[in-house]
Amino acid sequence: MGNKHFPIAESVSIALKIQLDKFLNDENETELKFPTFLSAQERGFIHETVAKLGLKSKSRGKGVNRYLTIYKRVGSTIIQNDAKLILDSNMRCSIVEMLSSFPLTNKERDDLSIGPEKERTSQLTHKVLGHLSNGVAQIPSTTYNPDLVKFREKLPVYEQRQELINAITHNQVIIVAGATGCGKTTQLPQLVLDWCQEHKQPARIYCTQPRRISAVSVAERVAFERMEKIGQSIGYQIRLESRISPRTVLTYCTNGVLLRTLMAGENSLAGVTHIFVDEVHERDKFSDFLLIALRDALPRFKDLKLLLMSATCDTQIFSRYFNNCPVVSIPGRLHEVQRYYLEDVLKMTGYRSRRMLQAERELKQKRANGHSYWNYLEGQKQNVEESNSNVSKDEKENAIDPALQTDMDEFLEECFKEGSMDSFCQILYMYMSEGVPVQCAQSHSGRTGLMAAAAHGHAETAKHILHIGADPNYKDKSGKTAYDYAVENGHTECAKLLATFSSNEDTKDNHEEENTADNFLLDVYHHSISEELIDHDLMLALIKHIHVNLPKGSILVFLPGYDDIVTLRDLIQSCAEMNVLKYQIFTLHSNMQTLDQKKVFNPLPNARKIIISTNIAETSITIDDVVYVVDSCKVKEKYYESNGGVCSLQCVWTSRACCQQRAGRAGRTKPGHCFHMCSKRRFNTLPLNSIPEILRVPLQELCLHTKLLTISNTPIADFLSKALEPPSFLAVRNAVTLLKTIGALTANEDLTEIGQHLLDLTVEPKLGKMLLYACVMKCLDPVLTIVCSLANKEPFQISMNPENRKRGSLARKDFASDSYSDHMALLRAFQAWQMARSNGTERAFCSKNLICGATMEMIVGYRSQLLAQLRALGLVKARGSGDIKDVNSNSEKWHVVKAVLVGGLYPSIARVDRDTSTLRTSKEVKVAFHPSSTLNRGTGAAGSQKSVQSLPTDWVVFEEISRAGRFCFIRCNTLVTPLTVALFGGPLRLPAAALCQRANPPGHSSDSDSEVDDHNSARDSAVLILDDWMAFSADAADAINVFLLRQKLCALVVRRMSNPSKPMTPLDEQILSTVVHVLGAEEKNVGLSQPSGIGQRPRPHTVDSPSWRLRVDGEEYRHDAGKYYPQYGQTDYTNNYYQGQNSYGYRNGQRSGGGPGGGGAAWRGEGAQGFSPQPHAAPHAAPHAAPRSPMSPQGKALLANIEKYAEGAEANTRYFVVKADDVHCVEVAQTTGTFNFSPNTAKKLQKARQDGARVVVFFSCANASKFVGCAALADSTLEWICTNNVPYHMVRHISNSLAGNARVVGARDGCEMCAGAGRALVTALQQARRARAPPRPIQKHAPDH
Repeated sequence: MGNKHFPIAESVSIALKIQLDKFLNDENETELKFPTFLSAQERGFIHETVAKLGLKSKSRGKGVNRYLTIYKRVGSTIIQNDAKLILDSNMRCSIVEMLSSFPLTNKERDDLSIGPEKERTSQLTHKVLGHLSNGVAQIPSTTYNPDLVKFREKLPVYEQRQELINAITHNQVIIVAGATGCGKTTQLPQLVLDWCQEHKQPARIYCTQPRRISAVSVAERVAFERMEKIGQSIGYQIRLESRISPRTVLTYCTNGVLLRTLMAGENSLAGVTHIFVDEVHERDKFSDFLLIALRDALPRFKDLKLLLMSATCDTQIFSRYFNNCPVVSIPGRLHEVQRYYLEDVLKMTGYRSRRMLQAERELKQKRANGHSYWNYLEGQKQNVEESNSNVSKDEKENAIDPALQTDMDEFLEECFKEGSMDSFCQILYMYMSEGVPVQCAQSHSGRTGLMAAAAHGHAETAKHILHIGADPNYKDKSGKTAYDYAVENGHTECAKLLATFSSNEDTKDNHEEENTADNFLLDVYHHSISEELIDHDLMLALIKHIHVNLPKGSILVFLPGYDDIVTLRDLIQSCAEMNVLKYQIFTLHSNMQTLDQKKVFNPLPNARKIIISTNIAETSITIDDVVYVVDSCKVKEKYYESNGGVCSLQCVWTSRACCQQRAGRAGRTKPGHCFHMCSKRRFNTLPLNSIPEILRVPLQELCLHTKLLTISNTPIADFLSKALEPPSFLAVRNAVTLLKTIGALTANEDLTEIGQHLLDLTVEPKLGKMLLYACVMKCLDPVLTIVCSLANKEPFQISMNPENRKRGSLARKDFASDSYSDHMALLRAFQAWQMARSNGTERAFCSKNLICGATMEMIVGYRSQLLAQLRALGLVKARGSGDIKDVNSNSEKWHVVKAVLVGGLYPSIARVDRDTSTLRTSKEVKVAFHPSSTLNRGTGAAGSQKSVQSLPTDWVVFEEISRAGRFCFIRCNTLVTPLTVALFGGPLRLPAAALCQRANPPGHSSDSDSEVDDHNSARDSAVLILDDWMAFSADAADAINVFLLRQKLCALVVRRMSNPSKPMTPLDEQILSTVVHVLGAEEKNVGLSQPSGIGQRPRPHTVDSPSWRLRVDGEEYRHDAGKYYPQYGQTDYTNNYYQGQNSYGYRNGQRSGGGPGGGGAAWRGEGAQGFSPQPHAAPHAAPHAAPRSPMSPQGKALLANIEKYAEGAEANTRYFVVKADDVHCVEVAQTTGTFNFSPNTAKKLQKARQDGARVVVFFSCANASKFVGCAALADSTLEWICTNNVPYHMVRHISNSLAGNARVVGARDGCEMCAGAGRALVTALQQARRARAPPRPIQKHAPDH
């Protein structure tokens, strides 16, 4: 539906938007009717538009009597029949046996009771993670780069340095309104440092930025200006990176980092002298939330100075928020920018598409007759004018509601008497937000707001009023114009401004004919292409016109998203006419790597730069040589429907303030040109400022943060009501309700055990809850990868090429296999990318499977950060119970991972309605799988039904629900079983009435004469009710058993969250074992296969290699005093090899061929039938040698034996050292497949085999001082893994944690080795050559914990 185009005039689109806004904002209105004479195209356009807003629409009648009505959605989503829970005898016996041995205790009942919140234990009060470290204010001591002094002195901010310093000295809060290019971001903090240095005053400054790239680039620029390396006195800290030291006095950081610093406690700002909040006009959610916390903190820190920096003129709202603090305006250093609009672009380029030519012919035929919605509105206006013919024309146009007129009389009188900025802000608000005509005048005098501004000499305010449509020639009842008021009061500047606008009005008539032609041209264009689409062909024509015909200068193109960037880039590169002059294309996007972003700043003396960017180039970065800006006037923003819980990423028109910022990019070094790809008529209807993010996104994360920023017992809604523009009460209430639902808050809005931990995890609450449950269920690593994938941009890219798009879809389904899971696809894709990177084939892999390598790199770093946070919380320990091995003991069991997904993502659960073959959620009656989902089996209604009918169970857990057109889609889905939902869905603490005798399900009437109903309501059945939407019916005994098992599980979760440092007891292990068993049994019963290879985690390299560079793939390293140490990585899981078809090996720390460091092994985990050691680069490889094959030819020959053995192997491997008298006896064993073990050693090996372990033996020959191969012990023979030799000195670094970290080279006959040492030794043998290799440097090997 969204791809269908309904040709319609732009004026109709604008008028429709105005009416829809009024309809949506009026809670009392439920229906809106449109006139009967709308054309089919206009009705189609309205249907499409309202569907995207979540509204319903319906056309009724025929012919000229056909009319259209839109109305708001209502309806129940409850499926009439309860879901069934069926336990087989095996599952039933397991639960009964566990409950008989460990019945539910009174302590567990108390822990799960819904009552007043208990006092928080000391274990839950811990330090907030991810904040700026405490430091001491120091007197700055740096020098400037002499080459940049003259440049600095020319900046406007430097010219006003004394005024700025005076304002900072005498006020606790000031606002700096600096136009683009004035130097406020880089120079103002330095001016404060200079002043402190001059006056011997200690300083410690934080400067926040809305984006990571701007924090890094600005910090590097300032450090360069001060002739020092980044991380000394100037540093930065962002989510995944920190460059600060004890000497740092100026730290650039993101808004989120400073917010977490404030959450750390009362003394978090002790020693901080100045805080700069940059780009406050962008109004992102953390910026607005940060301002609440900072305003509350200012009374406690009297010496703290707060400076808000904005690039727009709308600073009064911030000034009022901080008690009318002073505003210092700094003019920009911009040159004049000539602005053009869509009609100008069409004439300039002569652009005419085939559809435009066809539309032109049709419009000329229909122009003389035919009705339209716009004509209808005009006709209504004319009827009103005729019925009020006794009123003057101006009065009729500006007539408003009498009550509103009374208010305006009062406001205008205040403007004339006081002339304060507050009074003018009030009337501007009435003009912009309340729909009051700008020509609205006082009833008794006829004076307007423009006249008041002129009388008091407020030139900027007068200019603002003129820009929104005020008539400078309008006269009051005494015959005076605004110009007369300005002259009378001696305000020359205002008089000149009004005279200029008056002369423009005088020439208006001369352009009426031209405007008529422009309007017709625009109507032709808008009938050929939907206004919601980006016209890449027109943009190409414009860029080609600039490149070929206009003087040199870089071109900056603003587009809403990455797909548009790629499309336009490909069009430019394929255009032969662009090659007449040299050019180079650069792309800018927030998810690009920092190194790629920096290339755009380099000058190109002999070619033109064409930079295609998202809105990141509006304010975050500045490119000096841009002369031409092409502005799509669009931006992608995320919107959230509070009442439905539906998120949508919408491409919408941006604001005039943003368009002004984009235009300003063209005038940095010389006069520039800006081309807005919207008509001037459309431009004048754009909102003055963008909607603050806090008003359009989910608020769960902010609501949770509120609990550490306020005193106890303060309602969350009260704290958020102090925001600059508070979110609606409905949005806050729904966010708090969801936090209560997932168990983060109690009924009294106090933090629970889970909520306290969620505060310390830098992910949104639902993803944080998944990590907590993963630690309890011992399946951390796959969940960690999935969480990091969901927290970042999806790694799968969408190609505009149909063939590539199909290839990408097939690759995604291959990753998912038959698991019915998009989460599996994310996990497999990351594992495969890890292997490709270790093989040196990362680029080819990403290209083949349409995967974004930059996103994968972000996931790698995020894994490291989150694991460190879990360690700090005590949920992952260094050794013993709860160590990294222990918390991954169930990682190979996919049904356990799915249970964690349900526990974290609840209430994002959909259920199949088999009667209608559709999916329902708790808020939406009808949803479908997103087209990108691997569960989607086709397009359209038939494809949606086919997708649902093919599902073996009725429950799907999803990550996000989004609206596209009139349909709701669920993204990132995984099929789960009913028992999984019953055990892990719903709130953590259920009410006592959750288990009851079977009653009529929600929505069913009690009066039914159905025999089936009577049979279903037999006395031996019961219902387990999780919430208002989910209920399960089962045999009464089964329902009780499931309920009690759930209570035991929830009590275990509470215990683990309350005291994470306490090891699990045998009771806890038994509960966990029972839950894992019954979940696996049900998966088998419904026919879901168990995939293999999901539980392995990345393996690190050792770090002593000189060519090693930190690329932490998964949490393996910690940083201390400039050195990196393995935290874990030589640790074995219970399951360390898996069966399947595809093999994904991992190697972290460096790329293949990266030098003589690789001590860790890359193991086949995902689909290899068994495992295969992956050799690293040879010790003599050059640091930058080309990537080598991950496996030697000999290793490939031996792989067949490994896989053959693994087909019947168990899931754990044990390693032993066997002493050989000489090399010859081992060579005989390699030939015959047998070896004469000593009796004691033979007993050890046989016992290990009987325990179900796979046994690998290493042959050590002390006489030759080397290991001479390794083999797997089969039933009656040895299957050789490797026959290479490796000298003892090459493996001296490998230590055995099972023998007190003794070196393996000294191991006795029959000695068992830890898994980490065993893998490292296999790798060393694989890498070795029969010829003697040069000595390798001694390296320390991390012991197995």
